[in-house]
Amino acid sequence: MFKIIRISILSILLSLTGLSFSQCPQPDQVLKPDYKDGWGDNSQSKSGSLRPGDTYEMNFIAQAGLKYRITLLSGVGPYTDDNIDFQLVGSEVNKVEENGKMVYKRQEVVYFDSRNQEEGEKMTFSTPKTRKLKLKMQLNGVEDSKLVQCVIVFVETKRELQVGF
Repeated sequence: MFKIIRISILSILLSLTGLSFSQCPQPDQVLKPDYKDGWGDNSQSKSGSLRPGDTYEMNFIAQAGLKYRITLLSGVGPYTDDNIDFQLVGSEVNKVEENGKMVYKRQEVVYFDSRNQEEGEKMTFSTPKTRKLKLKMQLNGVEDSKLVQCVIVFVETKRELQVGF
């Protein structure tokens, strides 16, 4: 009887310990929106774990009339943007010639690539119409590494200034 109780207590303690070390913090626990400048947090912010070399695609809905600012951080303790690359990707329908006929094809378009951004530059954008976009992210480092890192995608929004009568 004591053996069963000991085993169940030990398994509960081990599972609770594993949960506390395997969870990534929520994005709003790591970053705060710039409320003074009119930015607010967005419910599309996410966090999760990746290994170096892993890639992940996150679907993202950008609504017309809103300005977006997206920040990606990664790490184990102090979170930085040093070792994560990402792209904001959408799709467009273009008219192309195929086998002598003009056809419409949907093609991916890269709107933003973090490898081309300047140091300290934030990704800010807006769209004239609501559209589905993707964030493609890759954690850099030694690909065979067993170290799992948290990746934080923090999305901020603010209303665009409407000028006109």
